[in-house]
Amino acid sequence: MRLGYLTHVTGDDPSRAYRETIRLAERAEELGYDSFWVAQHHDGHLGGRLPSPLVLLAAVAERTRLIRLGTAVVALPLEDPRRLAEDAGVLDALSGGRLELGIGAGADPDAARRFGRHHDDRHRDTVATLDVLLEMLPPALAAQRVWWATATPSSVDAAAARGVGVLSGRPPSSDGGVVPELARYWTYARGVPRVALSRPLPAGHSTGRIIDELLADPALPWAGEIIVQAQPSTVRADVHDEVMERTARFVRPFLGVAGPAHGPAVVEEGDTDDDPTPAMRPRPVERPHR
Repeated sequence: MRLGYLTHVTGDDPSRAYRETIRLAERAEELGYDSFWVAQHHDGHLGGRLPSPLVLLAAVAERTRLIRLGTAVVALPLEDPRRLAEDAGVLDALSGGRLELGIGAGADPDAARRFGRHHDDRHRDTVATLDVLLEMLPPALAAQRVWWATATPSSVDAAAARGVGVLSGRPPSSDGGVVPELARYWTYARGVPRVALSRPLPAGHSTGRIIDELLADPALPWAGEIIVQAQPSTVRADVHDEVMERTARFVRPFLGVAGPAHGPAVVEEGDTDDDPTPAMRPRPVERPHR
């Protein structure tokens, strides 16, 4: 199970927020995180100060060596796919093939209006823009390191059909639909299925509570990576430091999960041709002793 860290790059002073983010990425690499992700926000939406994540990640690439660098996420309907593909290609080359390009439909109606887009059309526009983007990206990046942050069944199916990874931030307890969607994605994904779970870690929760909640997450066995983030997203840099270190040292040892993401998928006996979706189930969760 790989472990990533996400920051929304917040603060009153953008230049300070960018410098702190670079430092956090260096610290994440020191602590053994597999990936470091930054969120895109336009015009300070939700307190975020980073409208151009690829620019900041280029600076991070020069200060790190191994950690993968992710966007979580670029609002794809607001982008020119050819321009985004060119910028992503430069960053991927500069970083030695470490870019993880996360895209999504965007959640800010005001940003859509300012960019001359219709927010209600964002899902349709995402599909159309993604198809152009995948054609323009370097082949290895397009085939192995593009992620779609989505919670809708139609988008999960579209990601599976295109061989795109799924970045899921929807709590499994929200409506019970997450696990069936991930099972369907695993069944029909073109190429190697890739699922990453984005999970908030409230700063005030104890380590034991965080471990118990993560291990009880029914979506966990379907994922190959967990991307954690301190909550609320506007916490100070020292809180990021504390959450990042505590997770790396005390939580990560409990995330050795065996499931479809870590071995052959298990198909239940009794599947019939009447049901086009095999009844897949996760392998047992292996929990270390505490």
